[in-house]
Amino acid sequence: MNKPSRFAGWIQKGSGKAGNPFTCWLPARTGILSTFILRRLFSGIRLNPELKSTLEKLPDNGIIVYVSKTKSYFEFLCYYTRYMQANLPYPQLGFDCSVRFLQPVGRLIRIINAQVRFFLRHFSFQDPYRAGFIRDEIDKGTTAFLPLVEKRDFYRRFIKSKTDPVRHLIEIQQTLERPICIIPQLLFFSKNPASTWPTLTDIFFGSPQKPGKLRRLATLFRKPGNIFIEVSDPIDLKRFVESAENRGRSPEYLALKLRRDLLSQINAHRKSITGPTIKTPEEIKQEILTGEELRQFMGTYAKRRKMTIFQTHREAMGYVEEIAANYNPSFINIVHRITGRLLNTIFESVTFSPEALSTIKRNSRKGPIIFMPAHKSHMDSLLLSYTLYDNHMPCPHVFAGKNLAFWPMAPLFRRVGAFFVRRSFKGAVFYAKVFSAYIFQVLKEGFNIAVYIEGTRSRSGKLLQPQLGMLSILLHAFFEGASRDLIFVPVFIAYDRIPDEGSYLHEISGGKKSAESFRQMLKAKRILNNRYGKVHLNFGHPLALSDVLAEQGLTGAVLSAKQQNNLCRDIGAQMMNAIDLQTVVTPQSLVAGALLSGGRETISSKELSFRIEASMNLFGSQGTCLADTLADEHPSAVKNALYHYLGRKFIQRIDDTQANGQFRQKAYRVVENRRNALDYYKNICICHFIPPTFTALAILEKDAFQFSAADLHDTYRRLQELFCEEFNPDPNHPPAYIVRKTVKAFIDDAILVPHPLMPDTYNLSSEGFRKLVFFAGYIEPFLESYRTALVYFAKNRRGRHDKAKMLKKMLAIGNRMIRQGEIRLKESISKANYTNAINFFAKNGVRGSEDEEMVRQWNDTLVHYQNLISR
Repeated sequence: MNKPSRFAGWIQKGSGKAGNPFTCWLPARTGILSTFILRRLFSGIRLNPELKSTLEKLPDNGIIVYVSKTKSYFEFLCYYTRYMQANLPYPQLGFDCSVRFLQPVGRLIRIINAQVRFFLRHFSFQDPYRAGFIRDEIDKGTTAFLPLVEKRDFYRRFIKSKTDPVRHLIEIQQTLERPICIIPQLLFFSKNPASTWPTLTDIFFGSPQKPGKLRRLATLFRKPGNIFIEVSDPIDLKRFVESAENRGRSPEYLALKLRRDLLSQINAHRKSITGPTIKTPEEIKQEILTGEELRQFMGTYAKRRKMTIFQTHREAMGYVEEIAANYNPSFINIVHRITGRLLNTIFESVTFSPEALSTIKRNSRKGPIIFMPAHKSHMDSLLLSYTLYDNHMPCPHVFAGKNLAFWPMAPLFRRVGAFFVRRSFKGAVFYAKVFSAYIFQVLKEGFNIAVYIEGTRSRSGKLLQPQLGMLSILLHAFFEGASRDLIFVPVFIAYDRIPDEGSYLHEISGGKKSAESFRQMLKAKRILNNRYGKVHLNFGHPLALSDVLAEQGLTGAVLSAKQQNNLCRDIGAQMMNAIDLQTVVTPQSLVAGALLSGGRETISSKELSFRIEASMNLFGSQGTCLADTLADEHPSAVKNALYHYLGRKFIQRIDDTQANGQFRQKAYRVVENRRNALDYYKNICICHFIPPTFTALAILEKDAFQFSAADLHDTYRRLQELFCEEFNPDPNHPPAYIVRKTVKAFIDDAILVPHPLMPDTYNLSSEGFRKLVFFAGYIEPFLESYRTALVYFAKNRRGRHDKAKMLKKMLAIGNRMIRQGEIRLKESISKANYTNAINFFAKNGVRGSEDEEMVRQWNDTLVHYQNLISR
């Protein structure tokens, strides 16, 4: 079906025959002058791209009725004009609207004549409802406009018995077979939320959210680009009337219910774009400090510390001022413009899915959105907030480390929604209570929040283990009644080139992290001299806390501390897995992995192409998220990535001279001191390689060209446990499921061939063996890092060094081992890997030379797996 022609059909319906004596109907042509004026007035107003897709999803025979919250001729004429310009169904019929001045002169004369004749006969003017005109036009399919609320509306309907347009529409639907599709519309003059302290301009001319006539016209002439139209989810009126809960109800009851539902939907939609009403900082502090739970704690705290209650209040006030954001929509608007120019300067583009954002926006009407991004760079918060605000969503409040609260930037960060938290609450019980009370208040107000679930930026490129402290505080606030629901949204942010690359490589090699300061920020201006390629924002599917509770049978239950902790771990695992699934494979990360896997210094062009194709085939089988350049034409994207790495001297090209004096590309050599940089980009997408890597190692361990899939499960499970500190396991599927899914992907790529007679048995092809070794090579740096950690444990007794000293010693051991040829990968000398190795071995009872037998066993295991890769 051709959708544009379908729109054209809608637009042409409704005759508005010459004999009708009503000004609530507008013809398609109102006159050259009036059409010109309307188009000039409204042409700058932006339409939401969702409108067309929403209309296309409606039933073919649906009758469209646009609904607005309040009666406004401005809105009626705006929709009439802009939708006509966009070749969309535009409203010609206005419920309770009388548009006299735009009627063609001839038609206006006929209307006056008909109304006068009717008045002389009946001593009243003809009503379009009682005359059946509204019913006839709706029956013909005329697109209409219906306001839900108008001044004196209640009085006129309940006292004067005036026809209720919503009830009239329901009565029409009850006699029609065709569905009436109600589409709520919202016209915005500003994205700023309402404020509890209006200015003098607001008092005289109306607020930016609900401007008066003069302010509305001023905005229309001076800043028409600030005005935009949003469309909310449509309601099928036929389905509404015939639903089980509404069947048999009176039209009066249905009208009240439909109006209430539509008003709630419109208000929630508006709030999802502007955010909640902004209160003064003093109001926020007062509500936090007078909360019942905090007041009770302060009373107990004051008695225990032998302080007066006023001293306790002063201390609590100090904590609030240390923590709280000072959200300022006007300042955010200014920063948005500056940020747009900054991002255009240093990045080629920022890509994201508008459909995913629309889904998030719809879900935000249920409760506050908790964005959970992977943390790659200091730019993450800027990119996330900018993208949301640019797409008509409020900037979230952002968890920020106290290290970022430096002068003079802290007040500015607070104004765009940052609130500051200490790295540790150890020994600060009062501070923790005040912080929890602040989070409760933020959720109660309805603000969205961005939480970096990893707790810090990833210096290695891969996703870190979840830090559940902040998630626990959010859940506690929910169970205390801060909000009706919490909507968790996983977010993955990938950079073609990471702006923080230099500092990460310095830190991961053992260098000291530089403290954030204004001086450091000024030094960072050098990033403006470079271009960092594309940025990819992937928003995962929203996860409602209410759905999680319903799934676990906990809806309405009072949860014990243990149950809340289990719920927190479960949601944390779900979010980490969701972020992994949203991880975008960029050309840079794909090429980096192909260059490094296997540890070769030099790789031929033919071998590189072989690895690239093996990876792309794997991605195709897994349904992996790919950067648009990879998805569209990966050979060209790979070529550009190689040029990028050549230009940055990460790799060198080795040419082979032929007899005719021409040169052809032969191979690439990885520059030794740039392997760590390549490893960072490889690790960005390593989560997609972990299932094939573990499965490949399990197959290689069988040392046979024929095996059963069931034989792989135990090895896969052991590898998953070995690297539990490195990679987040899938909480929804056991190893057996993942192995079988990966085996199927290997069959699709001809790595494995099913045995023709023996079920669940597979043969390994010769080319498949090469691919398995390539996939298995992704894990080799971690094997070497863990071996290095074991060397430290073998030589040092328990408790001899603190963690910082242990890491320093391991870095020295790693450098010595690589010089002596005991390990071969420069990228295995990694502070991040050593930290995870320490945590893993400590959990498994290895803390020093006293655990000699366990050290030997673990070392044998690691060497065994490394031999499978390097043989």
